[in-house]
Amino acid sequence: MGNVAELERLKVYFYDQGDRRFIRACEDVRLSIEEKGVLGLVGESGCGKTVTALSMMGLIDGEPGVISGRFFFKPKEDDRRALIFAVMRGNRKHRDCRKGEMFDLFCGLDGCIRFDRDPFTVIKDSEKWLRRSNRIMEEMRGKNISMVFQNSREALNPFVPVGQQLIRAIQWLERDKTKSDLEERAEELLLSVRIFNPGAVMNMHPDALSIGMSQRVLIAIALASHPRLLIADEPTTGLDTTNKHRIIELLEEAMDQRNMALLFISHNIGIVRTIAQRIAVMYAGLIVEQGSRKETVTVRRSPKHPYTEALVSSIPTDADIKRGKKLKEIQGIVPDNKIEITGCPFLPRCPYATGKIRRKCRTQCPDLFEVDPGHSIRCWLYAN
Repeated sequence: MGNVAELERLKVYFYDQGDRRFIRACEDVRLSIEEKGVLGLVGESGCGKTVTALSMMGLIDGEPGVISGRFFFKPKEDDRRALIFAVMRGNRKHRDCRKGEMFDLFCGLDGCIRFDRDPFTVIKDSEKWLRRSNRIMEEMRGKNISMVFQNSREALNPFVPVGQQLIRAIQWLERDKTKSDLEERAEELLLSVRIFNPGAVMNMHPDALSIGMSQRVLIAIALASHPRLLIADEPTTGLDTTNKHRIIELLEEAMDQRNMALLFISHNIGIVRTIAQRIAVMYAGLIVEQGSRKETVTVRRSPKHPYTEALVSSIPTDADIKRGKKLKEIQGIVPDNKIEITGCPFLPRCPYATGKIRRKCRTQCPDLFEVDPGHSIRCWLYAN
């Protein structure tokens, strides 16, 4: 089974007008998502997880926005022709924008941006960039790639009943349906996410719903198009333990029924390991480790990035919970992403950076080294 999506060397920078400095949101982010597979993206708040997801959705429009990178995606058969036309239009290098059955959704955007390193400056034709991005994403966003946003209540319109919002999403995809057909389809979607009183919920406004119910409505809207890839950004935030597991079960059930892939984003590595087959660990805008669940989390003796090791050790066992044992903390703080980091960003918090290794970590940021087939770690400890 091949990949449905491959993200290559994504770089996202924003400009802080107040400090007159660039904010490094993402740097050299590389991800691959298998068809019908689950990739978990985990890391502390502010490490770039949501920015990565929004970039894949084509929803980064701030200055300067996406600077560089490639995002190859395999669309539905019915949407291939429209996507090929959008990618080729006005782009002489369209042959470089294809990898087998996948197409680069960032193709041609680099022509709208120019940046220099010393001093770091960015010149971006925002209007041209947005026009091209929206043209390519028109057949992808909402149809082939859907997203469940982090704050479910903010993602829903507070002034419009839930039913109308769901019907509008269906109508945008299936414009030939009658009003009764749309209402019936909306109720079916709500039932599919285990809302067993769909008629009553459709007449409610979002502020009358619990966080868990709002999250299910968002999932229903995202599933309306039968996407090839669903991005779930912190879908269990604000939920109690029971509802967290219900949402995870719901996503697993939706994947099995619709044969779609899932990118599951969370700061909680304990939650991620219950659903993801592969896990990517993110720190300070960088992917520091990527591999199977067994390699990155389950087997404690397998090679791990020091940050991944710290995350895994912070997961409490049942015995720890019963004894009321204090959770382990990762010493230090996340580096300021407004400051240029010349070496390894985890250096100030790393217990293994000593001697020659520390000198190398201070001056050079390591690349992703493959320690086992399909398992890569960004750390000088694993350099050949």
